[in-house]
Amino acid sequence: MSRMSLVLRAMPVVAAAALLQACAHSAGLVPGGAAATQAALPLANPPMCKGQKNSKDHASVGETLSTKGGSLCIPEFDGFGGKVKYPAANPSVQVTLTSSTTDYDNMPKLGKGTAIFYLQLAISGGTTFDNKVRRGGGLTAAAIEPGYSYTVYGQAVIFGVKFNFGPCYAVAKNGKYGGVLGGIGTLLKGEQVPYAANAVLEVYSGQQTSSPC
Repeated sequence: MSRMSLVLRAMPVVAAAALLQACAHSAGLVPGGAAATQAALPLANPPMCKGQKNSKDHASVGETLSTKGGSLCIPEFDGFGGKVKYPAANPSVQVTLTSSTTDYDNMPKLGKGTAIFYLQLAISGGTTFDNKVRRGGGLTAAAIEPGYSYTVYGQAVIFGVKFNFGPCYAVAKNGKYGGVLGGIGTLLKGEQVPYAANAVLEVYSGQQTSSPC
């Protein structure tokens, strides 16, 4: 084994990446100064929502739907998190959001394959969503690959009756915590919830519809 190999094995991963970056830079192979170091470091998880509650298979948080629209914090779970923009809701009602990456609660199978993320919404009373949603925000995770398409399906249950809405697809963009899927809240545009209801949004890999979010 060469002397260089022994040195690299004895150094931490980040230090080794920095040494390789310096060698490549001196040889004129890499124009940047931090690419190798960044590649060696894992992405951090998105921040948790204020007041969220965690368990072994899900995380939840209570929030309020505004008559002006806004952003709902997605409870961070298993590396998934972020914010989802939603349309104005009239009247304002309470909603509990629950994140999970497994079908722990006997949720429906709405798309092809296995969902990579589930977001349940327990809406406390009847409300009507506007037809406009502000841009920005999105579901984010290191498991979401920038440049790839993902499809979001939705289903609400009111008095035991199931109502499907969507699906729509989005192409992930690059973000601080990994890929970012924007436009998920567009599934709520124009939807009427006459009474308290439970709903779920499910995210699947690949483009499974022609309708963009």
